[in-house]
Formats: sequence, C-alpha cells, structure tokens
Amino acid sequence: MSSLTTIGKDFQDVFKELGKVVVGQQEVMKQMLVAIMCNGNALLESVPGLAKTLTIKTLAEIMDLKFSRIQNTPDLMPSDITGTYIIEEEDGKRKFKFQPGPIFANIVLADEINRATPKTQAALLEAMQEKQVTVGNKTFKLEEPFFILATQNPIEQEGSLALSQAVFINGQLKTGKELLELAGDNCIKEDKKGIKLYDINAWTLSLNTSGKLEKKNCFLYTLPYSDEMLVVTSNTGKKITVTKNHPFLVNENGIITWKKAEELTKQDYMINPARIDVNNIEPQKVMPHQEALKLMAQKPLPKEIIFDEDFAFWIAFLLSDGSIGEKCVEAVQKNYPASLDRFIDISEKYGFKASIRTKKGVRHARIYSKPLVEYLKIRFNVVGGKDKEIPSWFLKWSDEMNREFLKAFISLESSIRDNRIVFTQKSANNVNIISYMLLREGILSWIRHDGKIFRLKIQGKDFMEYLKNVGWVDNSKIKGVDLSRITDSSFRVVPVDRRAILRLTEVLGLNSFHTLKGRANLTERKWYGSYKGIKEGETLMAVDSLKQFVDDIRNEIEVRDIPEFKKNADIKPREFAAAIGTPITTIAEQLEISKNQVWKLYSGESVSVTVNSQIKEFLLQKYTVCMEEAKSLLKYCEALLSEDIYYDKIKSIEYTSSEGMAFGLTVPELQNYIAGFGGCGINHNTYPLPEAQQDRFLLKIKLDYPSFEEELEIVDRFAEGTGQFNLRAIIKKEHIARLQTYTKQVPIANDIKKYAVKVVTATRQRKDLIEYGASPRASIAIVMAAKAKALIEGRKFVSKEDIKEMAFPVLRHRIILNFEAQRKNLSEDDVIKELL
Repeated sequence: MSSLTTIGKDFQDVFKELGKVVVGQQEVMKQMLVAIMCNGNALLESVPGLAKTLTIKTLAEIMDLKFSRIQNTPDLMPSDITGTYIIEEEDGKRKFKFQPGPIFANIVLADEINRATPKTQAALLEAMQEKQVTVGNKTFKLEEPFFILATQNPIEQEGSLALSQAVFINGQLKTGKELLELAGDNCIKEDKKGIKLYDINAWTLSLNTSGKLEKKNCFLYTLPYSDEMLVVTSNTGKKITVTKNHPFLVNENGIITWKKAEELTKQDYMINPARIDVNNIEPQKVMPHQEALKLMAQKPLPKEIIFDEDFAFWIAFLLSDGSIGEKCVEAVQKNYPASLDRFIDISEKYGFKASIRTKKGVRHARIYSKPLVEYLKIRFNVVGGKDKEIPSWFLKWSDEMNREFLKAFISLESSIRDNRIVFTQKSANNVNIISYMLLREGILSWIRHDGKIFRLKIQGKDFMEYLKNVGWVDNSKIKGVDLSRITDSSFRVVPVDRRAILRLTEVLGLNSFHTLKGRANLTERKWYGSYKGIKEGETLMAVDSLKQFVDDIRNEIEVRDIPEFKKNADIKPREFAAAIGTPITTIAEQLEISKNQVWKLYSGESVSVTVNSQIKEFLLQKYTVCMEEAKSLLKYCEALLSEDIYYDKIKSIEYTSSEGMAFGLTVPELQNYIAGFGGCGINHNTYPLPEAQQDRFLLKIKLDYPSFEEELEIVDRFAEGTGQFNLRAIIKKEHIARLQTYTKQVPIANDIKKYAVKVVTATRQRKDLIEYGASPRASIAIVMAAKAKALIEGRKFVSKEDIKEMAFPVLRHRIILNFEAQRKNLSEDDVIKELL
C-alpha cells in the first residue's frame, strides 16, 4: 500500500485500469470511488445498456473485491437476497445449513432496484446500515468492506394505454382523449422524448403491497408511440389496448409477477380488481337545482328533482326501458307493471303528469316537456338519443343510489334463468359502467360481444350475492331462487404453486401419521377436495377452498408456535415428530441409528442417554426449520388471497395499429392503477424507492449516454476486438479500511465546512422551489464526499469546488421539488445549481 502522499497516484492507476474496459464515464467512476472511500452506498440512475454491470464488476476486480449481482424483479423475495436454511447431506447425514444469498459479497450490484417491491427493497436496509443480515433468529455479519451500488431505471420507460382506453380516475371512467381535453395546457413537465406530465388534480385506486386497493393521487402523462398496440382480452371478457412494453400484474404458475404485454401467454392469469371499495369514493356533489335553472333557455320546471334513490330508479328506467327525445321522455314496460307505476308516481312528485297508453299489451308513460329534457342534460349530464349512454359520474353515487340504479337498470334489461342473470346492451359504454358499478358491490360479471350486442352475465356465487345485496324490482320473479344455497363460480379460482401446497401439508405432517390417535383425518378437512386435485396435478384451487386451507394451516402453526408445544419433544416425542412431518425412518437415517431405538423412545422404553439426547436435539432442530418453512409457505398462500382482486385467465392477444400517442397515469408511491373495459388488470409496475431508503444512499449518480467519439471507440473495442482484458488489482481489499480512515483525516477549512452546511440548510428554506429539503445527514455526506474527492485527486485539503461538485450527487435524491418547480420544468440538478 502506498503512503498518504502517493495515494493520488494509486487512484490514477485505478482509472487507467478501468479505462482498459470502460470508455469515458470518468466522473461516474470517480463518484463510485467516493462512495467506497466514505464507506457508503450509491444509487445509479440510467437507461439500460450503458455497461453499469461491466463498470462495477471491473471496479471490484481492480480493488480485489468479491462481486455479486442481484436482478430485482417484482416477485423477488427478501430471502432471495439474504439466503435461507437448506438441508444438506454430508458424510451420509443430512444437516441444516445456512445457504448465503447474493448479499454476501464485498460489492453488490442491486440492478433495477425500483422494480422490486417495497418489502424486498426494505430487506436491503439492514445490510446497508448494519453490515449484517438476520435470517430467522440468527444474525450473520457481512464481510467488510461492503458496498451496495444500486441501479434505478427512469420511470418513463414503462408502458401505456391507447387513447381510446378508459382509466378509473376521480371515481369515474375517463378515456385518454377526455383526460387530454381536461388537462388543456396544464403540462408541468416535458422531456426530450416528448413525454409530457400533467397535473389534473386527480386520484385513482392503486393496489398496495397488502393486496388492498388504496386511494392515491395521480398525474396524467402522454408520450409519442407509433409501434403496434396489443389488445388483451380475458376469459371474463375484460379488455384493454396497450403498448407492447405495458406491464401487467399476473399470476404465472402460482407466482405473482409483472409481465410486459408482449411477453404474456394464454396460460397467464391477469390480476383484476374484484371490488372498488366504496369508502374510497366520495359521493358526487350534484349541481344545485337553482344553478341549473339559471343555465336553462326553457321555462323553469314545476318542482325540483330531488337527487335521491327515487331519482336513481327513475333515471335508470329512462336509460334502460325508456327514451329521451328532443321534447319528451318516455318509459315503456310490459313485464313489470308495478315498476312503471312507480315511475309514474315519481314523475308526479317532480310535477309531471305522464300520458299513459297501451299498445299491443305494452304500457307507455310519456312526459311532454322540453324543459325537462334540457334540465336533465344541464344538471345531470343525461343526454337523449339512440344510445342513451350512462354518464360516467354515476359511478360516484352513494351506496344506496348505486344499488337502486343497478336494480332498476339490470332488472328491466335482463332475464333470469338457470341461476344466472343475462343482461343485454348495445352500448359498450353502458356495459363498461355497469360492470364498474357491480365492482362497487363486489360483484363480478362475464361480458361477451357477438359483433352487435353485448351480453353481461352474473352467475354462480355472484348471482346469489347480487340478489341478496342489490335485489330485483319484482320479488315474485326470484321466488324460486334459494338464496341460501352455496354455489361456486368457475372464475373465482386461484392459480397456485402446487409444490407449496403439497409441501405445507407435508412439513406439518397433515398428510401422514393417520394411525396416531387424536389426529384429524385429512379427508375430513373442508379443503380436501381441492387439495386432492392439486395432488393429482391440477394447479388451480377454488378461492373458498384456499381460504379454508389457509385458515386451517394458520391454526396448525399457532398450535405449534406456543412455547409449551416444544416441551413435547421430551414428553410426547412421537406426537412432536408427527407434528413436524418427521417419520421414524428419517430420524433413523439422519442419526444412523435403528428404527427400533426410535420406537423404544416413542414407547417410553429405556434407551441410552446418548440416543435420547441425539433424537431430541435432532427433532428440535427439525422443528425450527419446519416452522420457518411453514410460516414462509403460509405467507405465500396468504399473499394469493385478497378480497380486492381475482385471477382472470387471458383468452386472446391481438395486435392493432397505434394512434401515434399513448397515455397513462403516474401514481406516486404505488405506481399502479385500474383501467380498461370492465376493469382489466392492475397496470404499471415501477415501485419508487422509499424516501427513507433513498436517504441511505450516500450518492445518486447519473449515468448518461456516451459521446459519438466514445461510442465509436466502444464499437471498435467490443465489436472488433476480443473483449478480453488483463486487469491487475491496484488496491488490496485489506487496505480499503485504511483509505477510509485517511478520508476522514483530510482537513477542511471552517469556512468551507460552513459553506457546505449552508447549501444543505438552504434546501429547507427555499420553499419557492423545494417541498421537502435534505436532512442533517446530507451535511455529513457532502463533507465526507468532498474529502474523498480530494483524496482521490491527490490533495490534502478540501476546496469549495469539491463541495459544489459533490452537492449534486449528494442532494439530488434528498430533495423533493414543489409544484412550482415542476411547472417551470426544473430538475433537481437545476434547483441545486441555483442554490449553489
């Protein structure tokens, strides 16, 4: 190791070695070294294909460090990073051994960290801060030096929707075209690619990591797009048109994961919303009666139309079995005379006397009133004409009005047969809104289109739930339906990893040891039918069966988890072994003793102290691993169950042309939303790094495209050369700790130190540009980074320029810009530059 005076020369040699492999990117490499000298972690943001892995791997080799790479994906589990216990055979014996994960290295590249879920991102925190990981009840120290260099791809790369598609926003359905009209000139940001961000004061529903739909604020974005679009249709008739790279949350062979549209297959199950929580929807505030009258050209109405359940029924009648002309409205009915009578009574309450006539056994109730037609359009946005479309804002009605509208609209347009409701409509808009109204009640529907007419079906469990919760306009029509009957729905199923289901029953000993007294018979458990199917090769379980299975398994684990249970290893070893799925044969083989010796212990007969001790120690070890595995598998099963979603198999994937532009919603924190015909899929897929974790990174380094000359050199080096490089280790692993000590010892003048602190505190004072400023941790980081930069450049002092240069990577991920800064199209770096 060189002396302090020649450290700068050593780092020059490091850059020379890096230059053999990496072209350009000098500042990026310097900032990576700064992070290492400060014993910190760095966050790299760039687009794919800029040799991040190659750069970091080369740096590790030059510094004699062990390198590891973690490719983050939405289905990556924390144990995939930290490691887990496995059973390993050694000298003919099977032992429990900890298998370290990829976190056990000196330099860890966590690639595309914003693609992992917050739970998995959080698993990195302990390693980054404490240099250790905890698995089960044991803590493992990480070998030092230890650094995490994480990459983060910009959010704009995610997929989008065709402009004709509807998204659930502000409690309504709006297409991309409608949202663009609403946005007007409200663009708050535009990048070089033409991607525009709009603040439209909106919210949507997003799926959180607990499987619940949550109300979140959102922004609209648009982008130029001329490639092909994909039309994805599910088994239940839900449909959406998206860009090729649009990500869907799917269940693939029992594993929840994100897949781009162009990677989908007909074996995938889309994850669709199963209910829209009414607590998340604020009832719509309708235009006041007097305000509507002021806007009318016609004479005033005789009375105010009260916005209540009667109105929901009345307007549903007009929009289903009625018509709205230029001068009149009319309701027509044959099968439900009492409903028409109610329509007439409500009309009289509004001050209108309906003209009644009967034609071919069908009664007509007509109200001649041009002011009424105008009033409905102005106050309620109900427009007449051939299609009589349901206004989107009806989705924001109160629970009672939503049910009253559904009951009238569906009863008058549907038939009941074979325990199913079949509802027909020509209007795609009406079918879409009705399907979302049904989602408010937790009712799923099947949608089919024969080219002319849409048929919406409610069947199985949903049929029963609909009649119980919503009802029918004439109870005599449903008199023969047994509402207490338990029915299944063919699409209320869960694709599972059959190995997990089988292993859970095995590890808890539920599938064997049937001769043991007091044990419940497996065939008598409520979920046995589904389990039998899984055992025979099926991969689907009915939702209710999986719920019963999970409840049963949870109870079994709770019984085994109480402290008294472990005492059975002494008192009732046979029952204890059975409860952790461990037969006599396994114990005998693992301990190399006879089965007879094990049986003697079980029977209470005398065995040697050594054998007794061996068996009990083995069972307790087995118990620890068994419980850890069972809890992990239970979490997997629990994660598949949520009242807010269901699994819908993909029926078809077709290609269509683009309109030249696409759009989507950006949802801070959760980054997903509901969209499409009938509620099709959970869309989008980037999990932004939590603010608490971003602050754990010393630096955020931006990696940009190479210059033309640099790219030409890259082509020469890798397209025509061998791509093989002889590198030498410049800095030894054991010397890095000494360099980190030297970094702290680099002197800094008091005025320079004050300048650094002033820069950081300014981020908390500039409320005209910054919503949230940097914490005191940033002051420490900026001074340490400046010291490291001086050391790397061979200087024994910190300059003001060092502070200025390090301010960008230290602060850009620690400040949050306010609306005004975004409106001015300012980036974090623009604001930092102004602060300096």
